[in-house]
Amino acid sequence: MIRRPPRSTLSSSSAASDVYKRQVEECFHLTRRAFELAERYQSPIFVLTDQFLADSYRSVEAFDIESLDEVIPGADPDSVETPYLRHRITESGVSPRLLPGASRSLVVTDSDEHTEDGHLTEDLDERVRQVDKRLRKAGGLTAEVVPPIAEGDENPDILLVSWGSTKGSALEAARGLRDRGVTVRTLHFPQVWPLVPELFIEELEAAKRVVCVEGNALGQFAGLVRREAGFEITESVRRYDGLPVTPEYILERIE
Repeated sequence: MIRRPPRSTLSSSSAASDVYKRQVEECFHLTRRAFELAERYQSPIFVLTDQFLADSYRSVEAFDIESLDEVIPGADPDSVETPYLRHRITESGVSPRLLPGASRSLVVTDSDEHTEDGHLTEDLDERVRQVDKRLRKAGGLTAEVVPPIAEGDENPDILLVSWGSTKGSALEAARGLRDRGVTVRTLHFPQVWPLVPELFIEELEAAKRVVCVEGNALGQFAGLVRREAGFEITESVRRYDGLPVTPEYILERIE
């Protein structure tokens, strides 16, 4: 038996509708950015979605994609130092990546640990150099983190922290609380890793109550914030019965 999710009584406003429509465009741009970062840093990038987003459909205004730069795989052969070393040690940790067959250079690589020219190695010092090189990529990825989005009252009574598809419901719940005279602010994380505490710790510390809204049983994101920022979020709204988080669900548990 499949139960239909309860219809939100708060979502009929045009403002609420705009929130959910914006999420469609945000999903597109975040996915495109994932491809861009994966190419730039030659690293796996994970895009988290959920069934609520996958099963939803909305009419949205066409948004601009013509002005976006093309994500071009591989480096320009003319810009690469020769002789070509696929795993060259660099300050940024990113080595030049030529596509096999796209230039006169020979592309050699190996799935085990390798030397700069791509051949397998068991040299312990070379192993350390290559691992350190790859770890240096974290500096660039951290510098390009998508910052969390804060909206609402300054120094609020309640700060609602959200990530993923809970964003729209958290914003609607914030309106409901505000209508009842509560000062409230929302803090949404479009990107959940890596976390840069300097981008959000002041928001957490300025609120009287911080409530993390999550669609899981363990408060996974709150735990991540505690580990990376040292801030304990003691209150949470967690839904894990298989239905999406609604504004009413948030309000009932906060009150």
